[in-house]
Amino acid sequence: MSYRPTRFHVILLLLTLSFLYALATGFTVYYQVSYALILALIGTYIWGKVGLWGLDVRVQRRLGYREVGGNFVSQISVTNSAGPKPMLVVQEQTTFPGPKGGRVINLSTHSTEMWANRIAASRRGDYIIGPITVTSADPFGIFRHRRTFGTAQQVMVYPATVPLPLFALPRRGSPGEGERRSPFSTTSPMVTSVREYLPSDTFGRIHWPTTARTGKLMVKQFEQDTGSDVWLVLDLHRNVQAGEGDESTEEYGVTIAASMAHRLLDSGLAVGLFAFGEEPIHLLPGRGYAHQDRMFRTLATARALGRQPLESALEEGRHLGLDQSTIVIITPSVDPMWPEATTWLYRHGSQVNTVLLDAASFGGEGEVSAVADRLATGGVRTYAVRKGDSLSQALARPLYLPSGRILAPRKTEVTA
Repeated sequence: MSYRPTRFHVILLLLTLSFLYALATGFTVYYQVSYALILALIGTYIWGKVGLWGLDVRVQRRLGYREVGGNFVSQISVTNSAGPKPMLVVQEQTTFPGPKGGRVINLSTHSTEMWANRIAASRRGDYIIGPITVTSADPFGIFRHRRTFGTAQQVMVYPATVPLPLFALPRRGSPGEGERRSPFSTTSPMVTSVREYLPSDTFGRIHWPTTARTGKLMVKQFEQDTGSDVWLVLDLHRNVQAGEGDESTEEYGVTIAASMAHRLLDSGLAVGLFAFGEEPIHLLPGRGYAHQDRMFRTLATARALGRQPLESALEEGRHLGLDQSTIVIITPSVDPMWPEATTWLYRHGSQVNTVLLDAASFGGEGEVSAVADRLATGGVRTYAVRKGDSLSQALARPLYLPSGRILAPRKTEVTA
């Protein structure tokens, strides 16, 4: 049981004063007021208590996981097998950020109220949905009685992903990307053959013309010329982040990593994840839906709370298999020291690509141009992403090529 302290205390104060006046003066009217207030308190308490009798609450949830922007839906039904129940407040408890919605219902005798409750998956992470609470109050709002139905269930919100139709990695061992070379001349993995579909294959690899001709699901096989593995290196060092909430380098970085993972896995490549947040993240490269699910689960709870700067993280990565692989580094860091580590990786056989998040556009400090110039000089392709950019367009072409040449500036489009 809970109550509104202000109203209850006002009634209690009036009761105390009337009773004291009755004792002090002996006037009958004060005794009558005291008795009336006592009866009112008893009556309102019983009213609220009876309001929860005979209730049966059932809930069916479609849970699993959702991406940011999706909804969790619960089908709630409240059945009353006793007397009329006016003004019941029904709420589904959650740990999601923001106000908790509720519904006020009035139930007649032997009636049922049903509705669908939608909870917006507005932020990635682990959350709890449930239980259902029903609150009954008296007409004066002095007492509130609450009863709980059902159990709590854990759900996960995956990071948002955006389509990256024009993002691709250069073929491993391809010639240098100098002035005469188009940035897209050898970027996409090449289809070499087709084979029958396996449960581990993604639907994006299905070759529909061959499927229609043979009557069986056939998938494309790609030339694995970008290297046996692709590592996504996400910088989660706390000191280099900028912005807040969805408009922060942390959220942009996680969204980019998730979108790239989806794009590259759908192309048939083996993708791994490497980062130093609150805890080290070292997810070995793999393929298929199950591996994508593991990556998304890891990114859903990743937080930029790391104490290790990118330079030392890359140094650690050398001993964990990042060399001799294709690497995509996602970072807002403008520290001039870490590009030296990428140069070392590049010279020892790695195909290094970077995505620089412009921290200044998120309200931070530093300019990405100096870091991008150092990376380009060291043979690293570099993309630049600013706050409000369309990620699909920002990652369609590198802004800095390994030759050091700066491409024509793209138009920045702010997504809704």
